[in-house]
Order: sequence, then structure tokens, then C-alpha cells
Amino acid sequence: MVRGSGLVRCAAAIVFVVLVVAVCLSMGANPACAEGFRIETKIFAGEEKEPASKTTTLFQDGAVYDFLEKPQQTALFRKASGQRPARFVLLNDSQQVQTEVYTDKVATAMKDLREWAAQQKNPYLQFSADPRFDETFDRETGKLVLASPIQTYTVDTAPTQHQDLLAAYREYLDWYAQLNTLLISKVPPDPRLKLNASLQRHNVVPVKVELKRGGEDPIRAEHDFTWRLSKKDSERIEEVHNALSSYKTVDNAEFLKLSQPVVK
Repeated sequence: MVRGSGLVRCAAAIVFVVLVVAVCLSMGANPACAEGFRIETKIFAGEEKEPASKTTTLFQDGAVYDFLEKPQQTALFRKASGQRPARFVLLNDSQQVQTEVYTDKVATAMKDLREWAAQQKNPYLQFSADPRFDETFDRETGKLVLASPIQTYTVDTAPTQHQDLLAAYREYLDWYAQLNTLLISKVPPDPRLKLNASLQRHNVVPVKVELKRGGEDPIRAEHDFTWRLSKKDSERIEEVHNALSSYKTVDNAEFLKLSQPVVK
């Protein structure tokens, strides 16, 4: 299982960015969405006024480019092509190396993780292997709540008429949740996947999300959407493609080793 403090911070930012990616769908047939769009995301822990992380995420031609500010991390998601499954490409600019994580390998790891978690005595692990929520949805306000004694999602949503596109975005969000699990801890991502399924079932997209777990500070996300990519955004995407063609490709273990922060 791939782990590492640098990757952990990158994945932690990713998982809340993707909670609201599908807001573009609620804007209707917006040409800017087809051309590409960007999200500036700030993630807050508890009642802190300063964000714990800041991320810029760019969407263009079916690919997703995620740039975490501190520590500097870059991740790219590419859809499946032919016989090649969808994959994530993680870049380490300081070491000029890259590594790939394929979704079929992620799926296998998640299956094993669920089976393991279901056999544990820890209530949170058992819950995560097969989560059950009490769900409420107010069509007028768009408020969606998935509640349980273990953890609760409270989501402000917006309607969309593009159910087919929402289904495609759900698949994308699901993979990010599973990658986050792979990089961070031995806790199945099924609570997050349940939320994704609920959003699709109600034909809505998330606008604001708050996650509360028993005994932990809540986590909330704030997002600033721009429905066109700037010249600077295009330049950043070009830099990623230049890195892909020049950086050395290493396996996950070597990438982790090179990405560990230096302890002085």
C-alpha cells in the first residue's frame, strides 16, 4: 500500500476538491465547461480561520491537474484509454520523478481493505467497511444529510438536468476517494462512495460539504470556481506535460522514498 507524508497531504487536499467538481453540471450547457475550468479550494479544520491547505485544480479535455500549494505537490488524473485503465500520475518536481497508480490496482487494494476492516473490533473500521446512514434530503433547500453515530455529511446541493454527465463525474469522484484511502490509511472509502451515490440518486451536485466524525474536529471546504482557464492555467498544464516527457518514471516505493521530507 502506497503511503508517505508528502503524498498524504496531497491526497487530503484532493479528496475535498472533488466533492464539488460536478458543480459545473448545474450551470447547464456552458461552453466554458467544455473548454476547461478551474477551482481554487481552501480546506479548514475545525473553527480555524486560516486554511489548512490550498489547492488549484484545472480541468481540461477529460484530464484533471491538481496543484497543492504547501507542500508543493502535483497530481494528474487520466481516464481509461483502450485496454489501459484510468490512472493517476504523481509528480515530484524537486526530484524530477513521476509514478503511476492504476485504478485497477486501487480497486483490488480496496476490496482487500474492506474484508480486513470488517473483521476488526474497531467500530469505525467496521462501519467504514459497510456504512449505513440515515439520509434526509430537502428538495426546496437542496440540503442533503447523511447521518450516523460514527460520521455525518452535511451538503448544500444544486440541481442538475444532466444525469448522464453526473454519472460520469461520480465515477471520477469515486476514484479520487479511493486513491485518498490508499495514500492515507487503512480505512475503507465506502462512506464517501455512499455520498456520491446519494448525490447521483437525487440528481444534484454538491456545492458545500462539511464532514463530522465522532471525537474529531469537523472539516469544511470552500471553493472558488472560474469557468474558463487563464493563460497562466494553460502554461501550468503545459509544464505538467513537459514534466511527463522528461521526468524519470519510478515505482511507487521509490517515489515515496524520494518524496519523504528531510528531517534535520
